[in-house]
Amino acid sequence: MPVKISFRLKLVLSYFFVIAVSFLFVFYFLDKNLAESILIRKTILMGLLFALGLAFMLGSVLAAQAVGPINRMIRVSRRFASGDFSKRILGYSGDETGELAVTLNKMAQDIEDKIRQIQGQNQQLSAVFNSMVEGVIVTDISGRIVSVNPAVEDIFAIHKKDAENRFFLEAIRNNDIFDIVDSVLKKGESVSGELKLSWPVQKVFQVNAVPVFEKNRVNGCLTVIHDITGLKKLETIRRDFVANVSHELKTPLTSIMGFVETLLEGALEDKEHNRQFLTIIQEHTRRLNSLVNDLLDLSSLESKATMMEKTEFDLKGLLDRVLSGFTTQIMKKSLCLENALPAGLRVRADKARMEQVLTNLIDNAVKFNKNRGMVKIYCGEEDGGIKITVEDSGTGIPKKDISRIFERFYRVDKARSRELGGTGLGLSIVKHIIELHGGRAGVESSEGLGSRFWFILPR
Repeated sequence: MPVKISFRLKLVLSYFFVIAVSFLFVFYFLDKNLAESILIRKTILMGLLFALGLAFMLGSVLAAQAVGPINRMIRVSRRFASGDFSKRILGYSGDETGELAVTLNKMAQDIEDKIRQIQGQNQQLSAVFNSMVEGVIVTDISGRIVSVNPAVEDIFAIHKKDAENRFFLEAIRNNDIFDIVDSVLKKGESVSGELKLSWPVQKVFQVNAVPVFEKNRVNGCLTVIHDITGLKKLETIRRDFVANVSHELKTPLTSIMGFVETLLEGALEDKEHNRQFLTIIQEHTRRLNSLVNDLLDLSSLESKATMMEKTEFDLKGLLDRVLSGFTTQIMKKSLCLENALPAGLRVRADKARMEQVLTNLIDNAVKFNKNRGMVKIYCGEEDGGIKITVEDSGTGIPKKDISRIFERFYRVDKARSRELGGTGLGLSIVKHIIELHGGRAGVESSEGLGSRFWFILPR
C-alpha cells in the first residue's frame, strides 16, 4: 500500500540529492591536470560515497520516523472501521501526522459518545415499548411485522419471535385490524377505529394506526391497540345505574303523588280510608328513605372514603343480637334457626359494618325462604381466614344469575323483591364491606334447593 511522505521528509531527501549531484558536478568538471591525480579523484570519490551513504542513512531514519506513526494510524483506523472506537492513536508528534492523529482521536471520541447516547435512547425506548399496557405493532411497507410488544403477545396469544418478519394475517388473524393497517399503508393517512375482539378474549379495543414516513414516502405503519373494555363496562354500569335508580324512585314517587292527589281532592275528609292512604304513603316514604341511605352507603364504600374502625369482638354475640331483630319474621314463617358459631369466636373487624353484613345476609335468607324452612349460620377455616356461611332452604338462585347476584340493583325475582321491600343493594354492600376488610364474599346455590352465602375474614 503506497504511503505518502510528509513535506518535511521530502525537503530532507531533496537536500541530500542536491549534495550528491553537486559532488558529481565538481568531480566531472574538475581541472584535467588535477583530475589526473589519482589521489584527488579517490578523495573526491570517497567524499561522494560518504555523502550518499549519510544521506541514505538519515533518509531511512527520517522515513521510519514518518511512516511509523502513519502505520499506527492505519491500524487504529481499521479498528474504527470495524466498529471499535475505544482505541486511540498514541505517541504522535507535533507535525502534520500529529495533527491528523489528534483529528482521528477526536472523531473516534465523538462517534463513541454518539453511539453511547443512541444506545441509551434505544434502551429507554425499549423499556417504554415493552412496559406499555397498550399493544403496539410495527409493520413495514409490505405489511410484514417488524416488531410487537408484550401487550400484543398477551392480547392475541402469540409469541414475538413467531410474529416478526411474517405477513400481518399470518401472525395475527384479524381482518379488522389488517384492514386498518392496509388502509394506512395505501393512503398514508392516520386511521382510528373501535374493535370488538371475541377470540382469544372477549374485549373492546380502540385501534389507532399512523403511517411511518421515510424521505416523504410511506415506509411502514405503527398501530396502537388500547383496551377500553373497562371504560365500556363502566359506561354500561353508569347507564344501567341511572336507569335502575330512576325506575326504583319512580314507582314509590308515583304512588305517593297519586295518594296525595287523592287526599287533596277530598279523600282527606274520608275518615274510613284517609288513614289507610297515609299508611301507604308512609311505607313508600320509608322505602325511598331506605333506598337513598343504601345508595349513599354504597357510594361511600365504593369510593373507599369510609374508614374501617377495626376492633376485636365476639362474633357469635353480635350474631345473636342481629337474629333477635328477626324474631317476628322467623316466627311468622315458622323457620328453624340455628346459630352454629362457636362460643367465644372473636374477630378483628369494624363491628358496625359486620352487623350490617350479617343483617343483610339474614334478611335475604328469611325473606326468600319457604315456610317451615331452615336458616343456619356456621363457620370454618379457609385460605388462612375465618369463613362465615349463612345457609337457607329457600328458592335458590338460577345458575345464570349467580355471577351477577352481587351487582347493584340486580334481582333474581324483581317483582317479589320489590314486594318484600328490598332495594337491590344489600348484597352489593356486603361485598364491598368484606373487600374493605381484605376478604372476599361469594355464593353457592342451586335453583329450588336453597343458597349458601359466605364471606371470608382474614385473621
